[in-house]
Amino acid sequence: MKFIFFKILFTLLALICVSCGDNKPVQFYTFPEFHVKNGTSRSFDLSKYLDGSKKIIAFRNENNHKLSNNILTIDGANTDQAFEVVRLLIDKNKVDIVVRYLPMVKHKFIFKSSERQDVFIMGSFNDWSRNSLKMERVNKELFILEINLEPQKYEYKYIVNGNEILDPLNDNTVSNNIGGWNSMIDLRKKNQGYSTQVLKKKAINNELSFEYVENNKITNPDNYIVLFNNVQQPDSLIRISALDEIIVNTSDFSDGTVRVYVENSNGSYTDENRTIISSSSPLGVRKDSWYFTIIYNVLVDRFFDGNEQNNKKITDPRLHELANFHGGDIQGISKKIEEGYFKDLGINSLWISPIQQQPDSSYIEYVEPNRSFSGYHGYWPIDSRKIDHRFGTEDEFIKMVENAHGDSVKVLLDFVSNHVHQNHIYFQNNKEWFGDFYLPDGAPNIRLWDGETMLTTWFDKFLPSFDFSNSLEAISQVSSDAIWWINKYDIDGFRQDAVKHVPHAFWRKLTEQIKLNFPEKDFYQIGETFGSDELIGAYVNPLELNAQFNFSIYFNVRSLFSSSNTDFKDIDKTIYKNSKFFGPIHLMGNITSSHDQLRFSSYADGQISFDEDGISRAFNSPVKKIQNLSTYMKLANFHAFNSSQPGVPIIYYGEEIGMIGEQDPGNRRPMNFNLNENEKNLFNHFKIINNARVTHPSLALGDQTIIKSEGPVFITLKSYFDEKIIIAINNGPKTQIEDITLTRNCKIASNIMNEEEVLCNNNSFRLKLKPYSYVYYLVN
Repeated sequence: MKFIFFKILFTLLALICVSCGDNKPVQFYTFPEFHVKNGTSRSFDLSKYLDGSKKIIAFRNENNHKLSNNILTIDGANTDQAFEVVRLLIDKNKVDIVVRYLPMVKHKFIFKSSERQDVFIMGSFNDWSRNSLKMERVNKELFILEINLEPQKYEYKYIVNGNEILDPLNDNTVSNNIGGWNSMIDLRKKNQGYSTQVLKKKAINNELSFEYVENNKITNPDNYIVLFNNVQQPDSLIRISALDEIIVNTSDFSDGTVRVYVENSNGSYTDENRTIISSSSPLGVRKDSWYFTIIYNVLVDRFFDGNEQNNKKITDPRLHELANFHGGDIQGISKKIEEGYFKDLGINSLWISPIQQQPDSSYIEYVEPNRSFSGYHGYWPIDSRKIDHRFGTEDEFIKMVENAHGDSVKVLLDFVSNHVHQNHIYFQNNKEWFGDFYLPDGAPNIRLWDGETMLTTWFDKFLPSFDFSNSLEAISQVSSDAIWWINKYDIDGFRQDAVKHVPHAFWRKLTEQIKLNFPEKDFYQIGETFGSDELIGAYVNPLELNAQFNFSIYFNVRSLFSSSNTDFKDIDKTIYKNSKFFGPIHLMGNITSSHDQLRFSSYADGQISFDEDGISRAFNSPVKKIQNLSTYMKLANFHAFNSSQPGVPIIYYGEEIGMIGEQDPGNRRPMNFNLNENEKNLFNHFKIINNARVTHPSLALGDQTIIKSEGPVFITLKSYFDEKIIIAINNGPKTQIEDITLTRNCKIASNIMNEEEVLCNNNSFRLKLKPYSYVYYLVN
């Protein structure tokens, strides 16, 4: 049987120890499923999945693949197969790597012009590189570029003589989320989605049972593959029951991952079904597991003023009140921990904005309209190991972390590695650590986020960016600073800023040092990268980050939940693509808003649109308080959706009460603790959803079967062995009646929000969904 696989799994699990006779165990991480586009070759760095020590890797080359210096190059140029297993020997231990070959679509871009000379195309398919794809001039009026793309949706623009323009021949446009528009093409077909699945059924006495479902019917699995960690399991550990279940014996398994695939009637293999194993059994709810974490992002200066004595605003008539310090501090966070605010909301992890010392004066942005700002947000460090005097003291932060840990709440600190403020001693004394402000052609290298300047661009003229690619000394110093914060304050993770602007060498060095200095600490790092899934995922591996914000979910679904005319018809494709890329179980961050994005409530309330300049609105025409009651429930629905999906739900401060705002600094208004009835009601919805998320493993770890995604209704089933939960959302103004039919036995469906019960009849039951509502039903 050919060994087959499917997805680039970026959330890679614990170290695997393989016996080597009398030698010490060999350690390496679970290899992900490798994806290769049909007709191409692709190289994979195997060292990402080793423990850092030198390994002898060998393999049997059957299909013109190559292995050199731990780089495995998969040749997909002439293959006619969809899957392949590549068996390696790592220090004489068998390791099976699964390769999935991706189908491609040939697409022709056409640009007409009789005058312009140089035309390039940039888009989400090339990480917005401005000059890597040049169009060919085929006659006096026609430019053409034909390329192979995956059957996905893509945003793009033309670069004509250096200027960005939309495609004149394509009326299909989409907001670029910063006040402008991109052209868009959709190459997706009606994909397989979840019409064929492997589903977890039972876990009894060191045996796991799985069902194969094809077109909503349980079907006999003729051909299947089962792996534990990196090794395909022998037939002696697997059997097919009289009920067509795949039974896997786990008595010899320790900690790791079981992955199951079944060949469907079309000759293709299903998506991976993944189960995390802990001590021979499936992982259950655990307070110390990041899979059962809900993160609350606190912007220190804007949250709560616990000590008015440390308040010190910056005096500058040009400085808008929104861009000045407001007095929030570490003591304020501690007081809210002590009052039980986070515990009541169901939060078990706090992400604290940067608290390093900031400058005591304001600075004018280099770019127009040259507004004045301060470092209230914490992203302009002038001292890498000192807490800003407006935020608090070392003792206060130590106490805050201790208070949080006492409530079983973890603490993540936002860490700024890409740049410092020009007043920082590092820039004053070591300018060779930093890149140049001007490009070779004399243009300022300011906010050129993508392409060739991605690693060198400055955020502003007073914010020099490190040149880590040419300074090992800078890497050593900044990673040492990060270790100092962990050691000094016993924090549990980092939120890493501006990840794509920092080279992989830095992230590898930092993560290596974290594991070396804190080997027993389950330290979590989540990053922020704006770009394609490929770019985002490139930093998520065992040697770099645990996760990043899941922007491909956020940017594709926020317009659906904020709309007054929601149509969920394509949300299944978004979920399916995300699962294929990041895996059915992962630790990516699911957000409804952030400190960089406009508040969701502003969109949902109709006070601002996706194509507006949110920064300008913040200063010139700020949004007002919520006008429509439906806005609160749209936000509750969005959070209910996020909490039903793989990943870690992240709540930006104030989302739980529907805070409104534009783009920064308008989305960073002072937190409100004097709530009206609507805000209290929304807080309670968040609380109920959070409690469900951390007590029901199916929401975090379960298999997903989308039952309906049409119009304002989204219904999905999450199943984790004996536990099954229906999540139903109505994001429209009318009551919806929905009949649900399940493939498994159903007697009673219990509403876990209010304990209401619905009886099943022939595995079916009827739901009545109120306008703008969500419900979680536990099916027994």
